[in-house]
Amino acid sequence: MSQDHPYPPLKLADRVCSLEGRGDPFTAYEQLGAETRTALVGLLPDQWSFEGKRALDFGCGAGRTLRHFLSEAEAGELWGADIDAASIDWLQEALCPPLHVLRCEVDPPLGLEHGSFDLIWALSVFTHLTDNSIPWLLELHRLLKPKGLLIATYMGRWTSEALAGEPWDEDRVGMNVLRHDQDWSLGGPVALMSDWWVRAHWGRAFEILEVEPLIHGQSWALMRKRDIELTTEELERPEDGPREFAALRHNLRQVQREIELEQQAHEQSLKAHEQSLSWRVTRPLRAAGRVARSFRSR
Repeated sequence: MSQDHPYPPLKLADRVCSLEGRGDPFTAYEQLGAETRTALVGLLPDQWSFEGKRALDFGCGAGRTLRHFLSEAEAGELWGADIDAASIDWLQEALCPPLHVLRCEVDPPLGLEHGSFDLIWALSVFTHLTDNSIPWLLELHRLLKPKGLLIATYMGRWTSEALAGEPWDEDRVGMNVLRHDQDWSLGGPVALMSDWWVRAHWGRAFEILEVEPLIHGQSWALMRKRDIELTTEELERPEDGPREFAALRHNLRQVQREIELEQQAHEQSLKAHEQSLSWRVTRPLRAAGRVARSFRSR
């Protein structure tokens, strides 16, 4: 049972998915990890077994999901990789062995042997990658054995109202990136993807076996590696037809709207600061005026 093993510090547990407002934070942490394990196992083929297999949690954080696969890590070889050094350091100290962990850089390669993994999952990873999204997808493709499986999540359909402030429209979303400059402490950039874009681009490197449309607010794709070598340019190449360019034009409008809103917020903040500064600077004059008026009224 994962409850028998230590929990990471709350700051690390809260990093991947906020636990605020969920009651006891570690109870919520345990529940979210268990739900994720159930979803992952539910997508795998019926005959799947971790015994003798090599699997990777790409973007593992502090092990919220991996802690629910510790028994499988005894039968196979389970790896976790993440960009956050503090999370990897904690995992290394607390749950290795049976796990194996590695800190990755912003861009590939990962530094693990290509063609050596049976299964990789990347949950809430490609939902935040921008220019390095396709290079990382190709790196995971290279890490997989022939016919190896990848489970990756993407979002858009279920989150457009909250993230883009507009109703979902499949025809004007390909891979639309928002909040380009948002700090990673606030979640980083956001990448919205449509089903057709995933099939058109990810489908060049992988056979898409199944898409579970809604788990934890995202779509989960189960994919099998195609026996093919591709470049970033080949995977990024727009498909034939107008919707790729319609999505690009719409993304440009989305970015322009974000810039305008940021400028408005900055101007309002600056105006409020100037008013506050003026109020503080003129405080002595206002005090002197009150004193003078009090003498005149005597």
